[in-house]
Amino acid sequence: MLETPLNIIISALVFIASALLTKMMIRINISAIPLERSSHTHPTPTAGGVGIILSFLVGLNIFVFLTKSTNILYYHSILHYTLAAVILAIVSLYDDCKPLSYRFRIAIHILCAALVVIPNFQIEFPALNLEMTPTVLQAGLAILALVSLMNATNFIDGLDGLLSGTFLVSLPFSALVLLPTDSSILIVYSLLFAAVLGFLIFNFPKAKIFIGDIGSTFLGLTIGFLALFSQYFYPETSTAAIVHRGFIFTLCPLSFIWFDVFFTLCRRIYLGRKLTEAHRDHLAQLLHRCGYTHPQVSSLYFMVTTLAGFLTVFCHWGIISFINFFMIYAFFQSLFAYWVFSQTTKYKIAT
Repeated sequence: MLETPLNIIISALVFIASALLTKMMIRINISAIPLERSSHTHPTPTAGGVGIILSFLVGLNIFVFLTKSTNILYYHSILHYTLAAVILAIVSLYDDCKPLSYRFRIAIHILCAALVVIPNFQIEFPALNLEMTPTVLQAGLAILALVSLMNATNFIDGLDGLLSGTFLVSLPFSALVLLPTDSSILIVYSLLFAAVLGFLIFNFPKAKIFIGDIGSTFLGLTIGFLALFSQYFYPETSTAAIVHRGFIFTLCPLSFIWFDVFFTLCRRIYLGRKLTEAHRDHLAQLLHRCGYTHPQVSSLYFMVTTLAGFLTVFCHWGIISFINFFMIYAFFQSLFAYWVFSQTTKYKIAT
């Protein structure tokens, strides 16, 4: 009974702290100079993710301390996640100030992912009837998933409110599929929601500050951590699921974001373009190049994220099967991609 009012109080404090820290970063003014892949034309303060990270991690660990959780897995998981997030934040903040080599950043991403996986975390495969003890393959896949998510969120970040806003929209849907369950995992969601909201008010509709690599990679690590963590709280009853539904349903509301990144990478490979080269080939960036404003493109992604969120919840409730979920999502995703390229043809934008 103590946890609910305490959660509300700490969430409110996290929101205030996030907003104040973001405002502080605006004044510090670590400027992002527009590059070839940038969708902005004027230098703008960056590293706004500092506010999200500090407020969320401090709030989360204060809550864990005050509630004195006896769940060893929960306690160790939060501890390892916090350590990984701090290391990632330090390196990414340095990268925001002075760009680091891609290989070094990937090495840090692997290290941070490994730290998260250490407390017995793995991607579970119910249909394969594997034991709960970690295997090299399952742990390796978990690390690969975390590294991929960190880079995906970093790639897609480029328009005002696009990344932080879609995450904010997706979080209630990801949390909803965990009801009813242990409140400890839901508290993580509420604190993260408060921290992201404290930043978003300065990032959308007109960005006074960008989230930076420090914020984008942190959100990727965090959603991956929540996906792995949710496997222990989601009431999985089906042994036919290839991948645990707790993991899948956490990521599904952001399906349009993941597709944008995956589709763009595949398309660039097909066209023979370098993956490490700066570009503006993402679907969201193509829309912006067609003349749509930052708020218009980001709001469109908020809407499709809401659609994916409702489909996720309907699938969890059993209203639709996972096959139906995939077919409906694939239809709207294909329609969305087709519409984007029809716009590039209409406005004669090189793709």
